[in-house]
Amino acid sequence: MGLSEDVLTKPPLIDRIVAPFGARALVAGRPRMGWLLTEVAPAQLWTSLTGALWLDGYNLVLYLTLLGATLSDLAWLPLVNYAGIALHVLIVALRPPRGDAKATCIAYTFLARSLWLGTVLWPLLAWWLGLGTGAVLAGVFTAIFATAMFGNVGVAAFMTWTAAVVPSELRGRFFIWRNLGAFGLVYVALQAVAWAWPVSPTGAAANPADLPWVMGLMAAATVFVILSTFPLSWSPDMPARAAHEPPHPPLRAALAGRSDFKRLVAMGGLNTAAMACVLPYLPRLLQHLGVDGKQYALLQGNVQIPLMLGGIVLAGVALRRIGAGRLMVVTAAATLAGDAAMLLLTPDNLTWLVALALAITGLARGLASIAWFARVIELAPAHDTRFPMLHIAANGCAGMLAGAALMAAVPWLEARHADGALAGDPVWVVVVAGLVLRVGALALALWPAHSGPGRR
Repeated sequence: MGLSEDVLTKPPLIDRIVAPFGARALVAGRPRMGWLLTEVAPAQLWTSLTGALWLDGYNLVLYLTLLGATLSDLAWLPLVNYAGIALHVLIVALRPPRGDAKATCIAYTFLARSLWLGTVLWPLLAWWLGLGTGAVLAGVFTAIFATAMFGNVGVAAFMTWTAAVVPSELRGRFFIWRNLGAFGLVYVALQAVAWAWPVSPTGAAANPADLPWVMGLMAAATVFVILSTFPLSWSPDMPARAAHEPPHPPLRAALAGRSDFKRLVAMGGLNTAAMACVLPYLPRLLQHLGVDGKQYALLQGNVQIPLMLGGIVLAGVALRRIGAGRLMVVTAAATLAGDAAMLLLTPDNLTWLVALALAITGLARGLASIAWFARVIELAPAHDTRFPMLHIAANGCAGMLAGAALMAAVPWLEARHADGALAGDPVWVVVVAGLVLRVGALALALWPAHSGPGRR
């Protein structure tokens, strides 16, 4: 008995589930697009709770602190993470991916997420072997490096894959749908984490008794994201390239005349160098002011995530109306304002200003979650993974250089602070340096755009 024509032509279940929630135009004629819309939610939850790939997490700095990392040790965090991002191009050079961008994305994403388990498993093994704090931290930093190296091969391939399967006129809606769903899950998870986080009996922001809890949280989030890699394989395949389409020219020739893309690369480098200063040290600054993990999770869930969701909607709408270039200006300005507000925190104004600062930061991150991705896709030639890889590698190099500078500067700042020559907190000084780099990124975003190859 054969199947009816209605059964054979019925859209996949995942597409029918997401269609009534504003995704009908996205899934129409694109079977299994629902998986590409929803697979990002576990990944965003993972990065938010663990700081994986982007270092965007209070919990990662808290975890390293509980493992025994000093202020100087934290300088290794941006160095190893951004070194992995910079060196991900070596993987492609030494072992060119075989297959299309989708296959490359799935393979390297699964590997990277699995390697992050080393941040939890290695300390357990090191303690069992009787190794000291230095060995524990070295193994954790190695896992962070490897995750960044392999993970960003997957990120670059994902950009190419997305550009091929999502029409340009639908990208704003595509990004809104993905990110709203993802951060909606993060919002719920943060509320649960804040509720379950053990109350510190000592009132300390970094309570040693919290270490098993933080390790368990990171392990659970990582196992969840590893399992969530499978929906990537169920997502739409890369379209076949036309037989008459010419091969890509050498990269140097392909870059000729693409001044907007080169400026985007420079802007990304400044932004990443700023992140190397801000992301590892801003949580430490908040710890110095008495903000613990439970408080931070509540602030994230109640203030930062709602504003982030608003930023996503705003960016998705603005992308269609003003384009990714102008959206980058708004994003850079909001990011700068959020960091500046953090620098004004004191014990007296902490109650209200930290909420305002996180609200601005949330808005900026919502904008950035769409603006950067959309601008790379807008300027990169179709099917050419080298352009997003170049952008990612340049960002990694800038972050790695900033991390190396911090390794030299932070001990010197601590020494000057100890002998009274530096009145301000060294952490505050480092965040100020990040703010200066943000100003440079904003200046490049304001630079007039030029028409040329790759603009679409």
